[in-house]
Order: sequence, then C-alpha cells, then structure tokens
Amino acid sequence: MKLLVTTDFSTNSKGAIRFAQTLSMQTENVEVIFYHAIHIMKPTVWSDVFFNPYKDGEIERLTAELKKFIHTTIGKDKRKFKHVKFIVDNCVSTEKDIIIYAEKNKIDFICIATQGAGMLRKIMGTHTSYIVNNSKVPVMVIPSHYKAKTLKKATYLSDFENLKNEVFKISKLSIPIAMHVEVLHYSSIVLDKKKFEKNKELFDTKEFKNIKLNIQKNNLELSLVERITKYVQKSKPELLIMFTNREKGFFESIFLPSKSAELTYTTKVPVLIFSKMKSSKKNIVVFTT
Repeated sequence: MKLLVTTDFSTNSKGAIRFAQTLSMQTENVEVIFYHAIHIMKPTVWSDVFFNPYKDGEIERLTAELKKFIHTTIGKDKRKFKHVKFIVDNCVSTEKDIIIYAEKNKIDFICIATQGAGMLRKIMGTHTSYIVNNSKVPVMVIPSHYKAKTLKKATYLSDFENLKNEVFKISKLSIPIAMHVEVLHYSSIVLDKKKFEKNKELFDTKEFKNIKLNIQKNNLELSLVERITKYVQKSKPELLIMFTNREKGFFESIFLPSKSAELTYTTKVPVLIFSKMKSSKKNIVVFTT
C-alpha cells in the first residue's frame, strides 16, 4: 500500500501526518511518501547554467526541512514509519501536480488535511475540493486537529448501486489494518425492491462475513449531509467512506457541489472518498488547505 502525504509545513498538515502514522502502526505493508510541492521561478535574466544549480540547492534544502518537520511532528518516542520517502517536487499547479504524481507513481490513496472553509471559500474552491472532485485516486480527507487513534470501525455510505465492487475496493484498506466496516444505507421509496433484496443477500456470503448492514429510514426534513453528520456524531466511527459520482452536466456541477466534498468540511472524522468512474484506481496522499 502506497500512501502519499503532502505537506506545506503548516500546523494544519500535522493531522494528516498523524493519520498516516496511525495506518503505519496498524500494518507494516505501508510505504509512506512525504511530498512537498514548490514552484521555483527562474529569473528571465538567468541562463540554465545559473538556474539549475540554484534549483537543485533549493530542493536539497527543502528536503532537509521536510525530514525535520516530519520527525518533529511524529515525536522521538513514537513509532517511526518503516518504509518512507521524502519528495520535494518543483511544479506549477500544486493540486494538478499532486494528482499527476499520484497516478504516475501508482499511489494507493491521496490523504488531504483540511481546516475547513467558509461558504464563500467553498463556492470559490479550495485545494481539498479540487482534488476530491478531480482525482481518480481515492482521497482521504483528514481534519487538521486529528489525533492518532486506532482505526477500528469505518462507516461506508452506500446507495446500493454497485455494492459488491465498492466493498471489494474498500477491503484493500480494511483487511490489512483489521478494520470493521459498517454499510450505512438510507432507504428510498424509489429504490428497485428486487435489486435491494439482492444486495441484502450479499451479507450472507463469505465475502461479507465481517461487514454489518445498517438500514436507516430517510428523513426528508434533513439534507443528506445533515443526516450523515448527525449519524457520525452518534455512532463515532474512526473513518467515513463514500463513493462520489463526477459524471455530471455543467449546470449540475456548478449548482450542486459534490456531497462528498461538502462532507469534508462538516464531519469531524477522516473521510475516504472513491470515484465511481470506471477508470478509478485504488490508490494514499496527505495534503493541506
């Protein structure tokens, strides 16, 4: 399992680093890549002969700072990461280059630390929402205040559309770290009953042996985000898992933002978001806003 943890050396990014450490403590099969993006501008009067040594020197200096920042954050007496790399990448567009790096290097998850944002900033866009809405690589969104806590239970919000395949993708994370998964489904009067019963039968199979089904009645007085937030506050899972559909029209994309992106601001637990797109890869990156 490859985990890409991106940081800008801010206090907000420490929550993501601690989450990566939690994963590393639950399974030895994790390669953690700490990633810092920077755009080193080349003065117009400089030739490559002058600029390249300067750029290499800056990358070397920042790599040393990155190592120091990580070691300071995880503490001397805490378990260190067994497989770790430190990458300083000279790039132009941070969000786009994080996604490109993750796909190119076959990262398993992108983890993003977020502090949250006001309504105007949500509409205008943030690092977090951009990556959530554009990455084919699964994204873990970690609250900046996150404190290390064993991942014992995850709540997976399912619409029952592609249950078996989605549970299989989740198992790539849940099985190695021995995390129990609860499938949360909100019933709907428009749901195909035959399809619903067929999905329920899956929980009697071997593959679903350690997976619990929880069907809740739809409360139309509350929005989906409000319902999930209320449920998470009550059940207290260590991780919330969602699959988001990005195949929307232009109008819908503008006026109906991704519920998954919205949840990254309202829940106080880490959120793992997979893309429903067929080209989705099973890939971890930790980033901050």
